[in-house]
Amino acid sequence: MVLWTSEHTQTLLPAVIVFLILGVILKLTIGKQRFAIRMIPFQILACLLVLIEIGKQTYSLTHGYDLYHLPFHFCSLFIFMLPIMAFYRGKYQQTVFTIATSICAAMTLLLLIYPALIYSDGNIKEFFTNYLSFHAVAFHNIVVLEFILILALRLYDPGDVKEVKAPLLFTCGFCAISATMAQLLQTNFANFYRCNIAPLEAVRLSLQPVLGYTVTQILYVLINASLNVLFVFLSFWFVRLVSRITAGKKLPA
Repeated sequence: MVLWTSEHTQTLLPAVIVFLILGVILKLTIGKQRFAIRMIPFQILACLLVLIEIGKQTYSLTHGYDLYHLPFHFCSLFIFMLPIMAFYRGKYQQTVFTIATSICAAMTLLLLIYPALIYSDGNIKEFFTNYLSFHAVAFHNIVVLEFILILALRLYDPGDVKEVKAPLLFTCGFCAISATMAQLLQTNFANFYRCNIAPLEAVRLSLQPVLGYTVTQILYVLINASLNVLFVFLSFWFVRLVSRITAGKKLPA
């Protein structure tokens, strides 16, 4: 089990450094502007995210559609939640921002801990020659940049700790849908059909002769779902911690 390949080290680390520098530059230039101005870079990236996802779906449709490309992955949530965060201004804005920021933090942290699980070294090597590989790398890196912008430009201000209920319930709902579709379509959405981490997959397979396929699969899905919820919970608190550290004077609305 390799967390980081040399390709990830050579590309992801420099990319994150560039994103952080860009975040600092934007903070210094528009960081004290009113909220609508600070949101512009985030909105542009959210639209770009949707466009490259449309490109992925179009590519798949024209090359024999792969069910794995259906939007039932954890990362598929960003196709919906980031544009909603970018443009929705209504009664539930704080809830939307809490959910979007929490799942952004979760994906960013996981990518920094275990990037080889998110996209492969092969995707990096084929970045300029294969659209699906380009999408895999670009999509997730854009999400990281979006998260950095949320923090750098203070696009989300955490409120009451009770806000944690929203991302947790949202993640539970996602897990229920993704896990169900994974079993029905026998497709590995969000690792709910089988595990991409080899040692854990070996454990799952070893339990099948003992517990039976159905019981093993139910147990596996429940454990996977619990880990998803736990990681989003920890990510919510990570955002609150960073926001508290970086908080300055109140910014204009």
